[in-house]
Amino acid sequence: MDFQPFFYRRYVDDTFCLMKEDCHVNSFLEFINSIDPQIQFDVELEDGGKLAFQDTVFSRSVNNTYPDISTKIKSTDRGLLYNYSSFIPDRYKNNLIYCLVYRVYQIASSYTIFHEDLTSLKNKFISNGFPKRHFDTIVSKFLSNQYTPKVTPVTVPKKPCVLVLPYLGHLSIYLSRKLKRLVHKFYPSIELKIIYKRGFSIRNLFSYKDRLPLKCSSGVVYHINCKACGPSQAYIGKTINTVYERFYGANGHLNPSTKKSALLDHLTQNVHPDCEFDIDTLKILDKCNGDLRLRFAESIHLKLGKQTLNTQDRSIPLDII
Repeated sequence: MDFQPFFYRRYVDDTFCLMKEDCHVNSFLEFINSIDPQIQFDVELEDGGKLAFQDTVFSRSVNNTYPDISTKIKSTDRGLLYNYSSFIPDRYKNNLIYCLVYRVYQIASSYTIFHEDLTSLKNKFISNGFPKRHFDTIVSKFLSNQYTPKVTPVTVPKKPCVLVLPYLGHLSIYLSRKLKRLVHKFYPSIELKIIYKRGFSIRNLFSYKDRLPLKCSSGVVYHINCKACGPSQAYIGKTINTVYERFYGANGHLNPSTKKSALLDHLTQNVHPDCEFDIDTLKILDKCNGDLRLRFAESIHLKLGKQTLNTQDRSIPLDII
């Protein structure tokens, strides 16, 4: 095949190819698309001497036979990062700088490109409130780690121990330092790692979703008893639909057209005028996804609960209980 690429590299479903002639691109595309009609490819050509691939941009070099490689900045990038005033541990901010500087360093094919991408990254952090000196300090530490020989000390492996604490500002940092010192002093064989989790915030005071009425609940195991007779005349059931539909829908417990209903039988057989089943007093015993789980949950509650109106003691066999 004359149109075969002389350079071919693939990453997952993206492929980078170099062709000898421009006319070979369409020929090669037609060939690979003809192999399997269910798998079709499209092509992105070099534009203005540049070609984007993954997180990189390949550019034609004037002074070198190899292309210049720089970090790709998407058109949708708005330059938003952690704001420096965000209430998060300082090490999260430092790690963000370190991570993005490492990414630029690994992608850049020359120190000139690294300097240009690093300057662009620095301006992005400054626009998010980061002090210039803070960014320069992290970059200096990064470069020192890259070019300083690492000496691994010979030591006994320590057992890691993870402790999760709420982040409360400088108090959390002070507490973590004290804990690490105490652990290092009294338990030198343990390496304490402290992870901060989000603490209390204003949004914890508000609910994003309105609470559904009890009669709109679905996928539940419920308990209801007669208003006049009390717990002595109780019923346990389940419904995958809403509670209201289970009681008043087709074949519902309290639907007059239902032929067989333990609740209706109790109301017709009992002459007490106050006998009534009010679904607003219904109690939710359990919630499950799927009818099979509901049947197991109902059977467990029937076995362990107290009810007199149920005609069955379980809705599915239980081999353990």
